[in-house]
Amino acid sequence: MTTPSRRAHHARRALAVIAGIGTVSLLLAGCTRPSAARDTDDPAEFFEGQTIRWIVPFEAGGGTDTSARALVPILTEHLPGNPKIQIENIEGGNGVLGTNEFAKTDADGLTILMTSSSTNTAVLFGDPAVQFDYNDFTPIAGVPAGGTQYVAPSTGVTDPLSLLDTTNPLIYGGITPGGGEFPRILGMDLLGLDVEHVWGYQSRSAVQIAFSQGEVTIDGQSTAAYLESIAPLVDRGEATPVYSIGFMEGDELVRDSAFPELPHAVELYEQKHGTLPDPDMLEAYKFLVLIGQNLQKQLWIRDGAPEVAVEAFQQAFIDMQKDPDFEAVRDALGGYDLLVGESLESDVAAALYDPPQEIIDWLAEYAKREYGADLSRG
Repeated sequence: MTTPSRRAHHARRALAVIAGIGTVSLLLAGCTRPSAARDTDDPAEFFEGQTIRWIVPFEAGGGTDTSARALVPILTEHLPGNPKIQIENIEGGNGVLGTNEFAKTDADGLTILMTSSSTNTAVLFGDPAVQFDYNDFTPIAGVPAGGTQYVAPSTGVTDPLSLLDTTNPLIYGGITPGGGEFPRILGMDLLGLDVEHVWGYQSRSAVQIAFSQGEVTIDGQSTAAYLESIAPLVDRGEATPVYSIGFMEGDELVRDSAFPELPHAVELYEQKHGTLPDPDMLEAYKFLVLIGQNLQKQLWIRDGAPEVAVEAFQQAFIDMQKDPDFEAVRDALGGYDLLVGESLESDVAAALYDPPQEIIDWLAEYAKREYGADLSRG
């Protein structure tokens, strides 16, 4: 197994390499698109000489855009006919504006989309700007992303269980009490932590700086950010990891494979109290893990696209993970395998095609009551 320090090294190297490759691989925004898709059952004939339009509904340089560009070179290699791929950034509204645009495109098999967990939240919690239905899209692949909580030495916490006994101040900094913050917030609430929340930071990077300066004493970052910026603090004794957000496998919450030694939040609660948390809060937390960690990012093609294209895309994402060159891409994406096949279909069905309305309603009411947050706004 690749160690965290090696993954961080690979990630830095991979991003540098990918940036160079991406410049060569991507078309300039003004390039003319080749002719429409061909009527054929041969995927090589279908894609040869074509250009894939990949809509990324977020700003260039952001997390979703970076993930998409990391995948472009190896996807081009594994698609029959080796088509070119052009990324188009249509930002705004937590991914809603670009996804609205994708929903209007022809189902020609030459247009794909990458959404993020913030888009899922907007859809599930009723953002009025949403003009699409996930049931009109077919999933191609998913990009999972773990998350880990850690504390400062000033808390006196030296291991996960001691977190639940500390009487020292726990100060959490965040952007807003919603969107991507909410799995972290609910995890801390589930554990019964007495936390002071400070909102208004512009980014998770800004919170990370506040942590290093002692303004924040409990924080959480994605696996990629943790390995890059927090692991060195842990090595110097300036941070202590306490639990992970976890991942869902079917109906079971499991440990994050990137941090197998850390319990997830529910496991930590169980270790302390010998029982499971409140059933409603537990089910809500598990649902947030599904839509935010398992389905951190998803790739889609329009429902009704030629089957030859759909199958070729899905197979390409399966095949690329067997390619030795994918190791660097995997590290750049946070160190996780892509979500494909039956696992992808099952998670998408449970979270986005047929979501549990009673859990969504519970979360919306809880966020509003406890934090004055509107989850539909991300």
